[in-house]
Parts: sequence; structure tokens; C-alpha cells
Amino acid sequence: MSRSTVNRILIAYLMVIWGAVLVRCDQFPMTWAPMYSVYTPNPTITVTIRDQEALEKGILVTHRDGSTSYLTRQDLNIPKRSFWRIPYQWMFGSGPKYDEHSMNMSAFNWWLRRLFVPSRDAEPECNWCLFWSLNKTMGYEPNDPRFIVRIDVERDKRIYAKEDLLRKDTSKVEKVVQRATVEWQDEWLQRWNNGKLF
Repeated sequence: MSRSTVNRILIAYLMVIWGAVLVRCDQFPMTWAPMYSVYTPNPTITVTIRDQEALEKGILVTHRDGSTSYLTRQDLNIPKRSFWRIPYQWMFGSGPKYDEHSMNMSAFNWWLRRLFVPSRDAEPECNWCLFWSLNKTMGYEPNDPRFIVRIDVERDKRIYAKEDLLRKDTSKVEKVVQRATVEWQDEWLQRWNNGKLF
């Protein structure tokens, strides 16, 4: 391959990438996460406490036959640095910030986005994605007795007032234990049979 051909390929590649940045194509195939985030002021700071023991134990799931088991990161082949997102984010409906890519967009950008995403609210459903991912990874089909029909997790949160933290007072803290349960919905069966994740 000649040098000029390589240069043309590189120029075309960079034009596509920077074109995606300029028109805010946050779900561009070559990027995973939205490129823009929005800061919303809040009088408190919330910290999620990760329980390493619970993470090693895995995620509690209920199978179609009524039995329960734990799925570990080794079962799902997910690195430790990413596995925590399932029990601490996805289960509570806060996966990747798909809504932030839509904030404060110009009319031109909205027109361009509608060519690919018809609705402003179009984003993956966390619950459906969880069942699809876990069952497909484990090789379970809907008629399988081991098919996962329920997922249960909990997380500990600490809520601090910013005023207290500015005074370096961490004694005033609100401790919250949140529990999340997600159950399989039979209306997802058609989507499963069609092989559509989104």
C-alpha cells in the first residue's frame, strides 16, 4: 500500500470521527459512551458504598423452576472493574447516560439525530438488557427451567450535605439501603424470539 493511499485512509477516518463529534453523534458506532455530560447542582453528595464481599458472591437470580443461585463475574466473563455496574447501576435503572446526549441540542442536530433515532426518548431499557445479557451469556432460553426470571440486589448509600463537608464534618450522614428487584416480563418474549436487543 502506498503512502498516499494510507494518507487518504487516515484523512477519511479522521473526517468521519470529527464529523461525529461536531454533530454530537453520541451513539456513534466507534464510541461506547455519550461524549457529553451535564452538571446539575445539588445540595447533597451521594456516595454508593461498594461491598466487595457481595460483589465476589455475585448477583442473586431466580430461575424459572423457582431455584435461586448467584451469578459471579467469572460466570459472566466480566472484568472486576466493570462487574459492579450491574448491581449498583443497571439494576437501579441508571445505565449509561443516554439522556444526556439530547440536552441543549440545536434544531439542526435534532433533525440529523431523527434520521437515526426517531424519538427523543429512544434509549435501551435497562431491565430488558439485563435479562437478555444474563440469559444469553449463560445459554438459557425462555423454555429452559434455568432461565432467569428475577434478579435481586441491594446497595448502601451515604448522603452528605455539602455544607457539612465544607466544614469537614462527616459525622452527619444519612445511611440508606436500597433494594431493587427486576422480574421478567412475558411481553419481552417476542423481542427475544426476534433476536432484538434494542
